[in-house]
Amino acid sequence: MTPNKEDYLKCIYEISTQVEKISNKEIATRMQVSPPAVTEMMKKLIAEEFLVKDKKKGYILTEQGLHSVSDLYRKHRLIEVFLVKNLGYTTDEIHEEAEVLEHTISDRFVEGLDRMLDYPKTCPHGGTIPAKGEQLQEIHTQTLAQTTEKGHYLLHRVQDSFELLKYLEQINLQIGDSIELTDYDSFTDLYSLTVKGQPLQINHTVADSIYVEKWSKENTPTDE
Repeated sequence: MTPNKEDYLKCIYEISTQVEKISNKEIATRMQVSPPAVTEMMKKLIAEEFLVKDKKKGYILTEQGLHSVSDLYRKHRLIEVFLVKNLGYTTDEIHEEAEVLEHTISDRFVEGLDRMLDYPKTCPHGGTIPAKGEQLQEIHTQTLAQTTEKGHYLLHRVQDSFELLKYLEQINLQIGDSIELTDYDSFTDLYSLTVKGQPLQINHTVADSIYVEKWSKENTPTDE
């Protein structure tokens, strides 16, 4: 499979986690290509049985498509772990490097990397690393935008976006942080938070890109 086809499959998977219907227009916007280019690629992916077209949902990944996506995420996220742990990359530097390498390394290299890293379960952004041959099942799937209930939350995962990661760095918000949601303004769609004792406001786009879990004694991080 070509890197271009792989990028399309990943894009379709990511869209499917956020919207109910996947359109050519949405794919074109995210891939930054023309609608005719998307139409042509969709025909190829359907012919190769990576996708099926559905009236209600637009495009749906087949079993084969889902396994291909899982393999890509496995490669990408293992590379990210390696770059942070072994080469000293920061979390906002690793995505672009991993995007290139995921299309070039062999399955043998991936399995060796997994062993060397002692079989990590998550990447530096909190995303789940699927085991070999398994479909991707994210552990943390609830975004802050999916709740307006005030209270304390733990930040477990963020979307792997360079712009988002730079923004989170600027506001000093990191995976593992405790977040208190103190208010939600439905008119402005702003979320008022307290993080590390400091007040903070984020918009819906950011709230929809960070994944949290309601705080409890059972899920509180420890120093062990």
